Amino acid sequence: MIDIGANLTDKSFRGDLQDVIERAVQGDLEFIVVTGTDVAKSREAASIATQYPDYLAYTAGVHPHHADKVTDGWLDSIVELSDQGAAAIGETGLDYFRNFSTRSNQRSIFQAQLELAAKLEMPVFVHDRDSNGEVLEMLRKFARTAVVVHCFTGDGDLLDAYLEIGCYIGITGWICDPQRGTELTEIVNRIPDDRLMLETDSPYLMPKNISPKPTTRRNEPMYLKYVRKRVAEVRDQTERHIDQVTTNNARRFFRLAESTHE
Repeated sequence: MIDIGANLTDKSFRGDLQDVIERAVQGDLEFIVVTGTDVAKSREAASIATQYPDYLAYTAGVHPHHADKVTDGWLDSIVELSDQGAAAIGETGLDYFRNFSTRSNQRSIFQAQLELAAKLEMPVFVHDRDSNGEVLEMLRKFARTAVVVHCFTGDGDLLDAYLEIGCYIGITGWICDPQRGTELTEIVNRIPDDRLMLETDSPYLMPKNISPKPTTRRNEPMYLKYVRKRVAEVRDQTERHIDQVTTNNARRFFRLAESTHE
């Protein structure tokens, strides 16, 4: 089992990151991809991954929330981080739910990263929240490499459209939410085995099927097994099958070698 999206650079992990990773190992995770969300966080993700080279990889990119804050040379920094071993470009995309950055800047920064990924022949880790189809259209125009739409929360039509252009789909604890996850529960079986991946998006989106309920609201990679459990239930597949196909997909997408971590 591989967690393709964990924000281990979040401040909530500063005091016990080693313990978090050890719990993930004990929870049968084979690998974790640490998400980069701006230049500084991408550098931090790279630094963390360097400490655990057999167990962590990282992405390098600028999240739409930070599109207004980029400075001169930001794209060169992403190139540098990519050359140092990033597994994907991103997290990048559009977020019209929060609108922490102007939509024009979000689009500009997103396009630049899609074009960079094409130039470097790297996969892309994509964020789409309430973009009303704009992420899809930009992928059609500018994406030339493999794409995973992480933390998918859209409807069936959007899912079908992403699958039609060959995207992978990342499923989080959203599917474990008996209220917000209802629609995703109904459509997740449309995702072919070879396009499905799992992620925590920790420290966010704690799975609500954890029993007993944790005393903290912080999500962490060890809880990915609860996402796997729910996905298996609604797809009428075994957890072992979900584990196998999603791990294979993650290794192929991020070009991860077989883990030597014990």
